[in-house]
Amino acid sequence: MSEPRKNTGILAGRARTGAVTIAVAALLAGCSPSAPPTEATPTASVEERYQAQLAEQRLEALVEPLSPLPAATPTTPAGTMLGDGEWAVVGREWPSDQTTMTVGVVPVSATPGDLEADFAYVPDDERAKLGDVTPLYVDYQYALLEGERMYPAVTAVQLVLSDGSLADIPIIVGGLGPSKTDTFCAREPAASDFPQEVGDVYQGCKIFLVPEGLDAVSVQWGGEGIYKTEGVRWPIPAA
Repeated sequence: MSEPRKNTGILAGRARTGAVTIAVAALLAGCSPSAPPTEATPTASVEERYQAQLAEQRLEALVEPLSPLPAATPTTPAGTMLGDGEWAVVGREWPSDQTTMTVGVVPVSATPGDLEADFAYVPDDERAKLGDVTPLYVDYQYALLEGERMYPAVTAVQLVLSDGSLADIPIIVGGLGPSKTDTFCAREPAASDFPQEVGDVYQGCKIFLVPEGLDAVSVQWGGEGIYKTEGVRWPIPAA
């Protein structure tokens, strides 16, 4: 009489074991993370990648202003003499489509150089055509105060000499300018090539030639607009 009970116990144990196995399997199935639905990764277009590159270049080119930026208006009258670190506010016009803008300009420093040492890579006969001169490297900042874009400031930055004339820039056959490995006069970035925002500040440098016997007496913003005949001037900033 005990044998049937023994078989019944074994069958019941097996049934319980099977039930537990099924329950564990079900539990594991419920806990397993399901595969996420496949989504196509968006790919940036050529234009989007190009714009992102321009935005990165803009951030790399921006500098801290020498002094707080001025209000966009009123513009600085022609003939004004400003102090060290004082911004000129000038109206400009994009030549190709007459887009108008208001920009701020201020000289930062003026550093004398050595023509033979700085431009040793230029052939002696070409360099000699410049005469007895000393290069002066004028750093300046310019900022967009009003408008959507601005074109480079370098064309209107001038150097006034002690005889009232404007200093020459170094132009000779084959071109004269800092070699790519020199950093004593970093050219201004092509800010007009990338997106701009009001308040953006950039910095550039322009090379002037000061003849022997003359001195540089002021930096001038001139040569365009209302400043063609009488520019805005600053004293020569320190190196």
